[in-house]
Amino acid sequence: MSWDYLSAFWDQITGAVASTTENLISYPVSFFQNIGNAVAGAIGQIFDTLFHTFSDIFVFGAWTGEMVGAIFSKLTLPFQFVYNFFKNIYSYGFATPSDPDITYTFSTSTMAVFETIPYWSTLIMILGIALVLVVGLGIFKLITKI
Repeated sequence: MSWDYLSAFWDQITGAVASTTENLISYPVSFFQNIGNAVAGAIGQIFDTLFHTFSDIFVFGAWTGEMVGAIFSKLTLPFQFVYNFFKNIYSYGFATPSDPDITYTFSTSTMAVFETIPYWSTLIMILGIALVLVVGLGIFKLITKI
């Protein structure tokens, strides 16, 4: 036999072939081999179709569940936004402010050098206003080019 499946059944078939050669009709061994292959193929096809069908059903169910979950999550986005908005207002809006991590203070020795410059406070105010004007004019020029 070309394949080693159902060996006990095959032994019974070859015994039946030997006994039928004495009767009127004789069947060759390849005839029974082809029948065995056809039966095995049919059984294999039944299981393949069955497994494939169940696999398709499970894949379709998973896809449907994922789509329903995506739709549900999209429908609840406005509620999540409102909830997070009010939660953050309550959490951070009414909390006592924390000190900033970065402070732009100079040491006393550095400030002593700057304080020796006459009219330092007036000079720094003029420099700040000039910087704001230059940046503002630059932004205005960029906006007018658009």
